[in-house]
Amino acid sequence: MLPLLLIGVGAAIPWGLMDDLAVSVVPKERAGMAVGIFATARVAGESIAIAVTGAVLLGFAQAGLVRAGKLAPDAVIATANGMVGGKLGEAALAAPSLGTGLLTQLYADAFSAAMLVLAAITLVAALIAIVFVRRHEVKDEDEADETRWR
Repeated sequence: MLPLLLIGVGAAIPWGLMDDLAVSVVPKERAGMAVGIFATARVAGESIAIAVTGAVLLGFAQAGLVRAGKLAPDAVIATANGMVGGKLGEAALAAPSLGTGLLTQLYADAFSAAMLVLAAITLVAALIAIVFVRRHEVKDEDEADETRWR
């Protein structure tokens, strides 16, 4: 229960801060539009991140299977798909010579490697955000129009 709580809190805290940032850089009349655009971009980004995470995990699982034994390419693909898809029984059927214990260890190794890659990506993204995101003063609509037409 504790890991799930930490994941939820860890995901929720930045969302509120990012929503605040999205709203703080536009006039008050356009706050709803800013939040809507930001929410759409966030969901699209999360979808891409999930796909990339799955691909990275699958790649590490396949690499571990190749290192672990002499499996045919089709068996490597089927076994890795089963492991990453949470179907260890199907994975074990695709590679009976490796055994469930080894497949579990290979999955754990692949998961650890994938999480390290994602942590590195997160660190780089955080550094980029620190460098490029500045707190801007919100201008009133009239003031923004005057600045726009000068």
